[in-house]
Amino acid sequence: MPMIGGSERRTVEVQGTSSGEESYGTGYLIAPGLVLTALHVAQPTPRDVAVRDLQNTEFTPARVVWSDPRLDAALLEADRDAVGAGMTTVRFGELVCSDPSHRPQCTMSGFPKAMRRKAGADPERFVDDLKTVDGTISPHTGSRSMLYGFEVLGALPRFYENWKGLSGAGVTCQGLLVGLVRTVDKQWDRSLMALPASQLMATDGFCRAVAKHTGMLPQLQAADLQPLLHGPPEPVLSSTYLLDPHARTVALTGMSHLIDEIVAWCRTAHRVDVAALTGLGGTGKTRLLAEVLQRLAVPLPQDADRRPWSGGFLTDRPPHAGYGLLASSRYPLLVIVDLAESRDGQLADLMAALASRHDGHTARVLLLARRRDGWWPSKQRELRALHAGPVAHTFAVTPDDAYGGQPSTDIYRCAKTAFAHRIEQLRLAGHADESWREGALADAPAAYGARIANSGPHPVIYHHIAALADVLVHANPDFADRDHPMDVLLAHEENYVRKIAEARLPQGAVDTKLIRSLITAQFLAGATTIRDGQAVIRAGYDAHHSGYGPSAPPDQRILAALDDILTAAYPSTDGAHWGAVGEPLAAALLTEVETDSGHEFVEQFLQHETLKPAQRTQTLHVVARVSTEDPALAEGAHRAVAAAPDELLPLAVQAAAELDTDDAAHWLNGTRQAVSVRAAQPGADTAVYERAADLVQRAEDCVAAGTSLTTLLDHTGTGEGEPSGGGWSPTSGAPAGRRDYVLVKPVVKWHVRLLLTTVSMVYVLAITASTVGVAYSNGLGEGWAGWLYIPAHVGFSMIFAAYWGSGRLDWTAGATWIGPPLVVLMDVCMGALFHDTWPLPAYFPPAWLVWLMFCVLGLACLPFTWRIWFGRLQPRTPAQGDAPSLRNVPW
Repeated sequence: MPMIGGSERRTVEVQGTSSGEESYGTGYLIAPGLVLTALHVAQPTPRDVAVRDLQNTEFTPARVVWSDPRLDAALLEADRDAVGAGMTTVRFGELVCSDPSHRPQCTMSGFPKAMRRKAGADPERFVDDLKTVDGTISPHTGSRSMLYGFEVLGALPRFYENWKGLSGAGVTCQGLLVGLVRTVDKQWDRSLMALPASQLMATDGFCRAVAKHTGMLPQLQAADLQPLLHGPPEPVLSSTYLLDPHARTVALTGMSHLIDEIVAWCRTAHRVDVAALTGLGGTGKTRLLAEVLQRLAVPLPQDADRRPWSGGFLTDRPPHAGYGLLASSRYPLLVIVDLAESRDGQLADLMAALASRHDGHTARVLLLARRRDGWWPSKQRELRALHAGPVAHTFAVTPDDAYGGQPSTDIYRCAKTAFAHRIEQLRLAGHADESWREGALADAPAAYGARIANSGPHPVIYHHIAALADVLVHANPDFADRDHPMDVLLAHEENYVRKIAEARLPQGAVDTKLIRSLITAQFLAGATTIRDGQAVIRAGYDAHHSGYGPSAPPDQRILAALDDILTAAYPSTDGAHWGAVGEPLAAALLTEVETDSGHEFVEQFLQHETLKPAQRTQTLHVVARVSTEDPALAEGAHRAVAAAPDELLPLAVQAAAELDTDDAAHWLNGTRQAVSVRAAQPGADTAVYERAADLVQRAEDCVAAGTSLTTLLDHTGTGEGEPSGGGWSPTSGAPAGRRDYVLVKPVVKWHVRLLLTTVSMVYVLAITASTVGVAYSNGLGEGWAGWLYIPAHVGFSMIFAAYWGSGRLDWTAGATWIGPPLVVLMDVCMGALFHDTWPLPAYFPPAWLVWLMFCVLGLACLPFTWRIWFGRLQPRTPAQGDAPSLRNVPW
């Protein structure tokens, strides 16, 4: 049988019998053993329903665990080992955008009547073959009937009856299940009507049934925004998943006032706006916003009349072309940007799309930042220059906010109960093995919880870690000898990954320490593509073995198997090659790996030739962020930077830009010391290290003075009042090929646009009329030569408008200073000559004074009118991964 993948692998046949009548159709595997189909196909008689996936030849009995006659939908449960074994849980989505130029392709697979074929030579034996249909969905089609209109691409059956059998097929978009085929439209030969998944999600019984089977409540995502936004994590029995704030395992405590404030800000009247949420790591910022998204997507009863929101967390490297989709959303949209201090380029692109051509619903952008110093005030000035709204709101999370006035013992007990409940759900959903104890786990002794409760105040994440450790020790006594709760979590994570590795490697070939190093490398560098993942695997493999001396190149099959292990253990939620272990665990794991390697792993990893600049950039940013808690982790990174200052030193300075002042000073101080040590070694290139020392010194001076490090590296050269967009300034002397601009149109109220446009048009018409009048009267010359003044005079004014209105001014250029008075002088002279022939009435002031006032007003409005209608070029920060070289820094 040929290989089957994608949505086809989830497609099953459904056969039902009720009152002697048979039904036949298609179903979609949501999870192993759980099938979604149309109710009229299932015919809810539990003993008479059967399903068959493409891997089996026989039908497997199933039972109806949920149904809704109004929606004509049903959930069937079969033996999870016989139907869809090993399959991940599907994610649900909806289509929120209406931009026809970016309409994503949708797919469905099923068993229509037209695909019934003879099997072999027996004329009486038939098989129902699979048919995959591609098409698009316009979200507005069928909006009143609350159905999606699926427009079929490609060949069609001759009669619509031949579609029969396709009912119950799942409709997918960007890997998410967005609908369920319900009917065939008899009037439109290319249309199938599908029930949106959002209607299923609005039914409480459906969500409970899915959660009971899979271990997690389903969440609705924006399918057409998948390339831009993170999705929820895959439910698995790992420490990373249980602690992930997106998994919402533990109920949010406290912060109710912040939720209300953020929701109120989202619902203000502005079409576009940006705000910041600041707070230390571990204080619950991400968990808070996961709750805000849920609150907006499922309004409270008192908000039931409000339109539900969509949105999510912006991915690290979204495609720039996709930002326009956000400006065409049919629903209000909340986009959250984590670690916003290091994502200036993405913010510039995002706001250019939203501010310049936004024709969708309300859009809000919330920036998450750990920095507490002057980052946000300067960022506010930049965003206002990009016309991103008022940009006036700031929200702050303190370590005490998550407590909500409750004692830490209550926080611990609630977390322990929540972890026990989620683990029990996952165990019942088939994620556990024989090592897990039966029964409830919430009565675990408070060993680690008692220690932390008596050791003073801590961020709430510490109590969650202690609670999870106590639950895991109670479930698996093998972990009881661990002294620290993080050691328990790491041991559990190691067991989780080892089981995946044992299924993919030959017996006895699992190297636990190597896999631990590769998980660390995966967290440090990330991987957008398969090739990126291969680079990380090879670099991590070589860095792990660097202390063992020269060795033969690793077997490519083993490297591919290791890649497969990491991809399966930490699947991506945003379209990248893989995800990564969560930061609380990853920081502890990095500490172990660095300690075991004699603090050489990061140094060797950073210098590996296979890594891309973007991966080195991410590695340095991650190490800089994690080393604020453990400065020893930065030693290897500093040595690597000192060994290759041309390539890595600018990246290290970039990493300091997202740290608070004190942390940035410590990071740069360590970098300077490493550079000094390396420069003193024999054979060091004196010129290179002199430039390197100068750059580090200038970076330290910037930090001490509170000046942005972005300005130092990105050549902005802007003053305090100018936006520091991170691009290349016209005065920086940067090569022309490195300049990157974005055309931004300001969003202004209609009456302002009308006023400025009217004044500017009157001004242009007046100077044109005066020039024509002077030329007509031959006041400036004889014959046709006088008419040349018309294009010269008017053209000069329009050049002035384009220069001042659409570009960033070069204040060192003479034209910037000479241009305005020269244009005014020409206008006044032309007006005075005009009124020599056609004088003003006696009661008017002198003609030159009238024209002076009129021209100053017109010239003041003309550049702004040009900017409103044609836009202004703003510099864009080089995309993440386009690392500047030390040789290009202006010394």
